[in-house]
Amino acid sequence: MKQKYEANMICFIQPKLSFISGGSLYNLEIVKRLELEGIGKNFFYPLHGSVSGLLESFSALPSNCILVIDALYLTIPEFNASLNEFLPYAQRTYLMLHHLESLNTYYSTQEKKVLWNNDAQWLRAMKGIIVPSFQLRDYVLSGGIETDKIVVALPGIHRDEAYHLPNFKERSPNEQITLITIGTIYRRKGQLELVEMLAQMKTKNFRLHLIGDCEQEPNDTEKILALIKNAGLQDAVIVHGSVPQKTMLELLSQSDLYISPSTYESYSIATAEAVVYGLPILAYATGAISDWIEDGVNGIVIELGKQEQFFMALRRLLTDRNELNQLRKEAFNRTVNLSFNRWDQTYQDFLKAFTQSSAVNN
Repeated sequence: MKQKYEANMICFIQPKLSFISGGSLYNLEIVKRLELEGIGKNFFYPLHGSVSGLLESFSALPSNCILVIDALYLTIPEFNASLNEFLPYAQRTYLMLHHLESLNTYYSTQEKKVLWNNDAQWLRAMKGIIVPSFQLRDYVLSGGIETDKIVVALPGIHRDEAYHLPNFKERSPNEQITLITIGTIYRRKGQLELVEMLAQMKTKNFRLHLIGDCEQEPNDTEKILALIKNAGLQDAVIVHGSVPQKTMLELLSQSDLYISPSTYESYSIATAEAVVYGLPILAYATGAISDWIEDGVNGIVIELGKQEQFFMALRRLLTDRNELNQLRKEAFNRTVNLSFNRWDQTYQDFLKAFTQSSAVNN
């Protein structure tokens, strides 16, 4: 460990990913502010690095240095099984909980139970837990974790004060509909299922911008590209891969409908960005999406597991311009009154984890 860590310093331990996810963006914003105030520092450690190597690094830290660990490490079996080795540090360790594997819908009930039991041992042992949504907090609470351990720090949204929504314009029956979805391409994000749905549509009067890192699960990306080719959707589905923030926001501003086929989100920053840009949303009821979207008013929210209902809603929105225009109009009108955190507020809420746990122990 090359950096110098001082007593009471907050050491934020996270994996260095090759792509930007909602969780890594969140961590970046928090660490930036910790370092600016001089009360914390970042420490990258490989996601698949050895547990012994991380413990060796911990042993070199001051005994009262506060540890914040991204819970993404818990998805690695070796790490998840090493709780006993981390117990000497538990009373000064906080989990930054962006992800719980047991919430993925593709596991069986028994598999979810086993996954939760493993994660719950860590949650109970740690000093505190920081979560990005009230929905994830409620899930953790339902598993018997103490309320006082959990702090909610909602993600911030980059909402440019100078940004103004373009004038609303209804789409005619003959106009092409522009769709957009954002997220790293892998199983739980549902991009493959979305393209499968589009391949079944009789109408091809749409264009989907599919944005997100393509390299994490190359098999899923290959399946999507093969399906696009076989279904003749080369002009209708554009796979962009990762794009700069500016490009992503430009594409959002040009779109008519945001689609979130993901079956698990702890918050869904990308969907929140789309809401800020006045887009109606078609999504599963996961993360905080239902906090911003009223079903049938400024979007459509589908119960998890109801893939056929998702398909039917998508087909209606591609063929019924009246329904789509009504949702677009309501989303456009509502966005200015919706409240989202700024990152400075997220940071202040994040810091409450340490004062709250101190108050509990005193």
